Amino acid sequence: MVSAILTFLIFAVSYYGEVVGNFTFTLDRVAQDAGITMYESLRDKDYTARLISDKVENAEGMTGYCGTEYYNGEFGEDVCLPSDLEVSSVDGNNNGESYIVYTFYVENLGDVMVDLEAEMNIISTSRDAEEALRVRIIIDGVGTTYAKRQSERGDSPGELEPLTEAFYSANLVMQEELTEFMPGDIMKVTVMIWYEGVDADHTINLVGGGVKLDMNFTISHIYGQDDF
Repeated sequence: MVSAILTFLIFAVSYYGEVVGNFTFTLDRVAQDAGITMYESLRDKDYTARLISDKVENAEGMTGYCGTEYYNGEFGEDVCLPSDLEVSSVDGNNNGESYIVYTFYVENLGDVMVDLEAEMNIISTSRDAEEALRVRIIIDGVGTTYAKRQSERGDSPGELEPLTEAFYSANLVMQEELTEFMPGDIMKVTVMIWYEGVDADHTINLVGGGVKLDMNFTISHIYGQDDF
């Protein structure tokens, strides 16, 4: 099940910044032909190849460090991000005022096991907004937060931001091989996006800036009898 992680194949996040658009999850034709589908509600499985979240009007700084050793500032829902359990407790849109949250389900309705390749690209940025960006992906309750390594403004330039995994490269947030997505498997996926208010790069320079992301998932292998 862990290997089955994220099957929303082609997921695009539109401009996220002072002007924050919605983002779209799309299954490509290869995935659809293999029987991969997705839906917003586990109770009401409205199978589709496309899901769209609501947008956030203003993306002010939030922080995921509340309650950790990395934060000694003010607390409250207008500053501190909610827990994984809370953000993923609502199917579909569950945005805050300054962060995007969307939860959906991916199911393998086909009759074969597949391997997936996931890649989230940074399509464009303005005003270095990606320096303070955080992307958290929660799969069946297990979350990973991605961020750029610390810039020259940070306490330890070149090192990881606290409690994060580094962006895969300058233009890739993440790239991962996801294996053995079995027929009948269902994954609960929550995506959360925000600007980290405690990040040293979260400055007045971000005002009016934004990041455009594109996340692509494709089937890299379809298993057959010969594989066994």
